[in-house]
Amino acid sequence: MFRISIRNFFYLMLFCIPNTLLSVGILVIMNNIVSGKALMITAHQDITFFSLIAVSFVLNVIVQKKITSFSNKLIYENELRIMEKFQEAGLHQLERIGSQRIYGAIEDMRMLVLLPGMISTAITLVLTLLICIVYFFVVSAPSALFVIGLIAGIIGIYFAVNKKIAGKVHLLRQLNDNYFNLVDDILKGFKELKLSRTRRANLHEKYLKPNRADVRNTENYVANYLSVINLISQYGLYVIIGVVIFILPRLDLLSASEISAFVVVLLFVRGPINALTSMQTFFTKAFAANKRIVAFLKEMDALPGEGEVPGAAGRAEVLRELRFENISYKYPGAPTDAAYALQQLNLTVSGGEVIFIVGGNGSGKSTFVNILSGIYTPLEGRVLLNGKPILDDLQHYRDHIAAVFSDHHLFSANYEDYSLKNNEAYIALLGTMELNTIVKDDDEESARRKFSKGQSKRMALIYAMLEKRPLLVLDEWAADQDPHFRKYFYEQLLPKFRKQGKTIVAVTHDDAYFKHADRIIKFEYGNIVKDIQPDNSVLELRQL
Repeated sequence: MFRISIRNFFYLMLFCIPNTLLSVGILVIMNNIVSGKALMITAHQDITFFSLIAVSFVLNVIVQKKITSFSNKLIYENELRIMEKFQEAGLHQLERIGSQRIYGAIEDMRMLVLLPGMISTAITLVLTLLICIVYFFVVSAPSALFVIGLIAGIIGIYFAVNKKIAGKVHLLRQLNDNYFNLVDDILKGFKELKLSRTRRANLHEKYLKPNRADVRNTENYVANYLSVINLISQYGLYVIIGVVIFILPRLDLLSASEISAFVVVLLFVRGPINALTSMQTFFTKAFAANKRIVAFLKEMDALPGEGEVPGAAGRAEVLRELRFENISYKYPGAPTDAAYALQQLNLTVSGGEVIFIVGGNGSGKSTFVNILSGIYTPLEGRVLLNGKPILDDLQHYRDHIAAVFSDHHLFSANYEDYSLKNNEAYIALLGTMELNTIVKDDDEESARRKFSKGQSKRMALIYAMLEKRPLLVLDEWAADQDPHFRKYFYEQLLPKFRKQGKTIVAVTHDDAYFKHADRIIKFEYGNIVKDIQPDNSVLELRQL
């Protein structure tokens, strides 16, 4: 998912190498002055020293700007890629994955914004260490081999300890995902929790406290091992310096001046070694985050997407006929022996009709609404708009539909092509929906305020009407309206919308107003069991 190409890695190397050489140049001057060795540049050593520092500083400023730009560009591209995956996905995919994992992927993505800069710094530090090792060989090859052996041993211990915490870091993400689920339950189920002391206590004692305890213990485990890692690097360096000072001279491998050179360089590399060690925490979490993002995107790729890209809405044609032929649907991931949500459904909707959909829970009416709206695609059968299969151009079909779902959402901004400012149709609809005393102007901010459930559905219906699409789908729209407005909706609004050329399909339980429909269709167990016209079927109407 998050990859740095060979070309970009090469650029990072180009940024890092000059700065590394400058740092080493500063080290060489320091070491030779301390050890009393002659320098190639004998005159103006002080000017040379401070000049190298100044050039290194300026180069670092330039490099950091480039790294920042590169990092933000990389994050920008990958964030858009994730968002495109979401938009290409079907509703059932997002329902199966869950919102918490989506938010987790976004959070992981934001963590990786520091990765290019950290890689750049790590490259510089590693190059510095490599050059210092080369310098050891120049001073004394046998002693350099001895020191490298010690360093390799310490690195081996370091990675062995670090391997123990990789799984724990992944576990932390899972625990925090579960924690966000619990927070979601508390916020969205606040009223239900208030009503039940048992439910509230169980959530707190059996779920919340164990989750936080597991996070605390895992965090302590990771932090303790990271402390050990830091101490290994710190005290390991002390051991190496001790070997250089006490053991290598006894083995006649180092002279007094060479000891000084080794110690100065080892003290210098203490900074890069400690920096690399401290980075390990970030890299462990970053690589775990990247692994989760890769797994997340693979899971989304494995599910059949719709392959759509954002674009302008097409021009809707006149809806003359909408036909459903032998439609069957089963939810993805359902057991093979599970019942179909819809079975061999056949239905024809004529342009200009007002159709009421009724049925109990699990009857299939919600699944039908999702297929009608083009949100789900049938497992079997086909849907035809004016004789043309909708799957030939699914988005073109969707461009014919305006909907207010039972779990509708009012967006925080206006994503449509029209503006509400000075919009006469919008102002008129505010009056029609009796919201002109609530929303008193045509500013976008006024339209995005907090509404009651009933008011929110009225606003959603206003936006649906402003889309000027021929098919209006309403899923239990009147359920949250007061008796006055519910009566007004059935007796005045629906006839008004029909006169404007709308074809209306509404899920409803308001049997007192069934007479205002052209047809009433009843669902049971995924089948249409009744399709009647109220005017001619009074007895049947009562039996619904």
